[in-house]
Amino acid sequence: MKGLGIKRRVSILGSTGSIGSSTLEVIRQNRDSFDVVSLSAGSSLDSLTNQILEFSPRFASVADEKMAEALRLRLPEDVQTAIFSGGEGHRFCVENSRPDVLISAMAGSFGLEASLQSIIQGVSILGIANKEILVMAGDFIWDALNESKTTLVPVDSEHSAIFQSLMGNKISQVKSLILTGSGGPFRSRDLSTFSSITKEEALRHPNWVMGPKITVDSATMMNKGLEFIEALRLFRVHRDQVKVVIHPESVVHSMVEFCDGSVISQMGHSDMKIPISLALNYPDRLPLEFDRPFDLTKIGKLHFEEPDLEKFRCLKLAMNIDFYGRSGPIVLNAANEAAVDLFLKEEIRFVEIAERVEGALEAFRSRYPLTLSEVVRLDEEVKNWVYSTSSGSLGGRRDGVAREMILKV
Repeated sequence: MKGLGIKRRVSILGSTGSIGSSTLEVIRQNRDSFDVVSLSAGSSLDSLTNQILEFSPRFASVADEKMAEALRLRLPEDVQTAIFSGGEGHRFCVENSRPDVLISAMAGSFGLEASLQSIIQGVSILGIANKEILVMAGDFIWDALNESKTTLVPVDSEHSAIFQSLMGNKISQVKSLILTGSGGPFRSRDLSTFSSITKEEALRHPNWVMGPKITVDSATMMNKGLEFIEALRLFRVHRDQVKVVIHPESVVHSMVEFCDGSVISQMGHSDMKIPISLALNYPDRLPLEFDRPFDLTKIGKLHFEEPDLEKFRCLKLAMNIDFYGRSGPIVLNAANEAAVDLFLKEEIRFVEIAERVEGALEAFRSRYPLTLSEVVRLDEEVKNWVYSTSSGSLGGRRDGVAREMILKV
């Protein structure tokens, strides 16, 4: 499209979060290539107001109608952006703005309906930064993709690295996909001190600047667990073909090992603008400017190590998700969303995140959702279960929840 004077129309789900903000920064550097046609956010009205004034999208949406009315009052009368709310509002924005590219970066399951809508109407590129929707509804996403001309381009740095390493190669020749992770802020911390981890400590990531939910997921390594499941969904490989290694420098973003022993990796700055720019302009790359050059001689050494699955129980649960049946990924994702929310509100301790996720996996393991509406209903039930579970009732159990908890579901 570049060089023909035609701009790609871009919609962003989660425009005020870290991925959404970085997406708009890439667009600022390439104004002649993109037109922002819709923006969707949660409750960050100040940021969304500024984005609307700068980019003049046709449509925008927020979490609920009360916030939508507050947003309308903030905007000058001459602003032509139509404002909507809720999951239906997010979907309506995508449906009516008719984007060429949708960047799906809305935290949790909130962007699912709009992302599916974009595939149904044949958006050219769906850039998925929100790993949760693939984890909870990957089968439905792929069913829609099989009936569509949409190309799915992962925006997660690790899956983008695998995607790039696979370019020009056949998935049938892959021996293993190797996901790298920094290990977060607690890689070297003694497990015996985990019960005293504070919210401030969990939000202090050593390498990446991200939103609070994904930063906590990095601290528990649930982000790597969700990425493990997402890799299975994205690249259609067997679980034994996906490996996780700790790489503290976050220079090698992930690797692909092929059947002949060759290993191809994607390396670069720890900056989400790189995978975002590829999704925006796929299959072509965009020029990006950085404050410093990428210089391996200054990095010096790269380290790799096995993850400690006893320390990072959330990762262990995700890597063993097959044990919990068809509903496992849905329950894991929903329970984690609710548990992280409780931790950020300082209503539960850091170690209770894994406890509540494991409790929910045990409690809902017999469920077998067959339709998307059943998936959404199960997602809500699991979250309500996690929110209603009193602190300490799981008792730090590692072998499942008590029978009476299961019977209550």
